[in-house]
Amino acid sequence: MKRNVRFLGLALVGIVALLLPLKADAVCGSSISFQGFYVGVVGPTTNGPSLRSNFWALSGGNPVLGTGIDNGALTDQTDWLLDTGDATHWAINGDWAGQLYDGCPDAQGDPTVQRMVASFSDVDGTGAMTYAVACVHREPSAGVQFDFDGVGGPILLVPAPKGVITNTVRAGTEANITVGSPDFSAGFKSDGSTGCTAANVIPQYDVYKQQIARDAAPSSTRDAGTSWVLVGTGNTGSPFTFTTTCAASNCDVFVTVSPHYNSNFTSGEAATVAPARVGVNSNKIQAGPVLAITPKPKPIMNKKLGD
Repeated sequence: MKRNVRFLGLALVGIVALLLPLKADAVCGSSISFQGFYVGVVGPTTNGPSLRSNFWALSGGNPVLGTGIDNGALTDQTDWLLDTGDATHWAINGDWAGQLYDGCPDAQGDPTVQRMVASFSDVDGTGAMTYAVACVHREPSAGVQFDFDGVGGPILLVPAPKGVITNTVRAGTEANITVGSPDFSAGFKSDGSTGCTAANVIPQYDVYKQQIARDAAPSSTRDAGTSWVLVGTGNTGSPFTFTTTCAASNCDVFVTVSPHYNSNFTSGEAATVAPARVGVNSNKIQAGPVLAITPKPKPIMNKKLGD
């Protein structure tokens, strides 16, 4: 169940949340707290039951439950995100020592080089995907060791980019489709520490296709799965090419993309096994034995004046 707590403001969220009891099951031997009261998680999004999120130690997490250094089976709305009473703001609050997360950042050795990442996805009022991801360093001598307020502003969920097809080549009855590398930097926040770069946090992107019968209406869902099928993962900054599988059927193909974060996390939620979300559809590509025929322009006959 979502924890609904109303506060007068984000400052009061911090004061009250520090007084919340911690669970007895501890993963770390001593407190390693993380917070983000003043920047909040905001954006053109529902910030409700549809919010999907994960957190993990940079290069140490694993979306498989019970492995890695991450939030494990504990979900945002029952544990580490606080509802401030404002539908557009959530406050981050947790402690690696106070919750039954997977692993502990101490396993990575020197605490001064440890980094923590939190990712979020949701849908806006039109049903389009929004996303954000933030990375901060650990300050072992501070009261809050992973301080998400240090990113310098709201962790703003922004609209996901459109899948852009940069080239198509006919290959028998199929089409070789090349997808350009999307730019997910608009949703990235960092405290500027070494290692907390967009290149490290979002090293790849996933490419999905929706292959449907010719002239059929594409599904409007933003969830990967039955309608959107993963065709592969590309490296950020490089294009990705795949081949359709229409065979003897005339089909239409749409493409979309989604961030593939460090440690194999996606825009889904590992704790609830919620699927990844995908961005805006590309333009339509046709494949199959018969392609659309472009009508030839009709010639316009010259007429003499007065005719």
